[in-house]
Amino acid sequence: MILYKYVSFESGKKILETNSIGFSQPEFFNDPFDMPNYPVSDYAEPAGEWARKAHMDHKLRILGFSLAWAESSGILCLTRTPTNPLMWAHYAQSHKGLVLGIDMVMAGCTDEDRNIIPAQYGSVVYVSRRSQQAFLTAPKSVITIGETRHFLSDQYERLQRLFLHKPICWSYEEEVRVVKSIEGISETNNKTQSGKFNIVNLGDRTLYALSLLPGCIRELYIGIRTDDEKADALYYSSKEAHPKLTVYECTLDANAQSVGYKNYITLAEASKTGHE
Repeated sequence: MILYKYVSFESGKKILETNSIGFSQPEFFNDPFDMPNYPVSDYAEPAGEWARKAHMDHKLRILGFSLAWAESSGILCLTRTPTNPLMWAHYAQSHKGLVLGIDMVMAGCTDEDRNIIPAQYGSVVYVSRRSQQAFLTAPKSVITIGETRHFLSDQYERLQRLFLHKPICWSYEEEVRVVKSIEGISETNNKTQSGKFNIVNLGDRTLYALSLLPGCIRELYIGIRTDDEKADALYYSSKEAHPKLTVYECTLDANAQSVGYKNYITLAEASKTGHE
């Protein structure tokens, strides 16, 4: 199961150098609607002063749950295709960046014991409004915020509403998410049931970079507008560090208005071919 990450050139270079991939807390996403919204069923506000106060207290507790989930969870956002023109424009430095194809099984991102939401259950649901309808399932297990680090199938409906519902205008992303508990992870304690992480301080936020096994990064796509010399240098360094990596260069199909790709050809190879 290979899923794709669109990144800037420098971010992609760092991922390849460190063989790790970053999980972010949702408060740092570019869309404020991505904050976890603790799922509740809809019911009318009760009449009477005491009942209204109890109702308000309940809503405040729900808000507290949502914030607690946001603080204790790290999310990896991926997509199903490496050739989406909008994704290249929005997330890969206007086609000057990169796309990385990551094997989710090798990375442990399909492991139900290590992920709150594994990749195979992480398809984003695009909605025009959040559902407030009653749940169809009645879970038997209990999730503890920050402590539960594994997937509970009987809680899936609630986890979907909590982490996987997104405004319908984002549907072009075809997003798949992996959610992990990052509770208790620090520079001195960087390994938990969720995995081994490097703590990266970006100044305005902290990134939790999951260490990957060799061979997890399977594919590299280099953007149409990427500088040729920078692309060549990255090709050589990446192939040395990741011998089984397949490298592609993206192409522009102006008639179809789409992004294509072909096996990467270095400047030296292109020059040699041109002289033959």
